[in-house]
Amino acid sequence: MAVNALDELRDLHTHFNLLRGADSALLKANNFDTKLNHLGHLVDELERQRETYFNLTSIDGALEMLLELLHAAHAEKLYSDHLHCLMEPLRGKLYRALNEMEAII
Repeated sequence: MAVNALDELRDLHTHFNLLRGADSALLKANNFDTKLNHLGHLVDELERQRETYFNLTSIDGALEMLLELLHAAHAEKLYSDHLHCLMEPLRGKLYRALNEMEAII
């Protein structure tokens, strides 16, 4: 099974977490526990991107289906309100996914 970068980062955080509160002058002088907390927060924020990714893949699938529908209906009269009804939910999902990504990046 391939491990992605986010999973590797989570594993590193878990590994370094074993050093939390260690009685080491070097770790204390460099605010290790504080930096570890910050790293954990960043990993959690990046973890939210998984959901955004799945939202984007569902949009991709819906757009593919929409294109197939349009191709199949090439001989039929198509009104703009039909397209609007099909595309508006996709635009909303895409907008939300982009906002979620913007909050992280």
